[in-house]
Amino acid sequence: MPSEKTPLSPVLEAYRERVRTLLEEYGYEVGDDWQLSLREEPRKILARFAALTNPRPDPRVERYFAKPSEVRPEAIKPVLRPVEGERDSRIFRHALSFWSVPVSAGYGRRMRFILWDDASGKVMGILGLCDPIIGLSTRDQYIGWDKRAREDRLYHMMSAYVLGAVPPYNALRGAKLVALLAGSDAVRAHFRQRYAGKASVIRGVVRPPELILIDTMGAFGKSAIYTRLKGWRFVGYTQGQSHYHLSSNGIYEVLEEALRIAGKEDILKRHRYGDGPNWKWRVVQEACKTLSIPEKVMAHRVRRAYYVYPLAERWREFLRGETDDPLPLRLPEEKLVAYWRERWLPRRPI
Repeated sequence: MPSEKTPLSPVLEAYRERVRTLLEEYGYEVGDDWQLSLREEPRKILARFAALTNPRPDPRVERYFAKPSEVRPEAIKPVLRPVEGERDSRIFRHALSFWSVPVSAGYGRRMRFILWDDASGKVMGILGLCDPIIGLSTRDQYIGWDKRAREDRLYHMMSAYVLGAVPPYNALRGAKLVALLAGSDAVRAHFRQRYAGKASVIRGVVRPPELILIDTMGAFGKSAIYTRLKGWRFVGYTQGQSHYHLSSNGIYEVLEEALRIAGKEDILKRHRYGDGPNWKWRVVQEACKTLSIPEKVMAHRVRRAYYVYPLAERWREFLRGETDDPLPLRLPEEKLVAYWRERWLPRRPI
């Protein structure tokens, strides 16, 4: 006969119940078997936690954000610039206060940009790029990746963890311009300058610093930002399984603390960024196992639209390791701005 599981100690049982409580506060019904179901619309859940977790407005930089009366659509002069220095960092964080979904700080490699309107001296929008998710079946099937090719070429991707426009430029479809400029020559040049000659964190290999693909996900379903937007492609929907809902609302910190209490702190030392792919996923798995929480809790039930922005011809062949010559596209900033101005910029005043 199979042996019964060892009961949890009262302390670990308390941590287990804390995880359940935090998931319920997040907006889930948690079944006795830990099957999750959404209690309300994802949009409402995310908006509630955005108000709690995103940065607060910063009065020190409010002057860099326009009022509608300060913007003339026909006079806008967009320029994308990297975040440099404390002032820019404050401006970037202030912009995040406009977001209605929780925004992470990104992880691994990070590049942050501010889109300025040089005509008014005001901020139009922001762009944050970070390392992509290691394992994402929707993406891997689309590219045709096996594990070996993915580990070898994932370096040439970045994910847009935040992308959009701030008021009043959001009313002028400024987010579409930010999305276009994400793949511009200027962004790729910044990538080359920043990572040339540097070994990758996980594998310690120096690779040619060429950015070949950018991806992102809609917070809930498809996003109007990428609809009919040149360059961006809708691939499909994610399967609704990850650790992102277990990394919010303080749940991940509870799981980490439970591992320490259980005397498994070595797991935290062994699984951290730079120690192999899916490090955070493995921490969550180990913690759930320690607390006797079934793996089905990983299914968050929110299907997210997945988009890619290829930046080279033969990009798929390059990422699969079938060629080392991907032929990067030429996407000068002025050409992308001209396209946006002609195709997307409304002619009416705000």
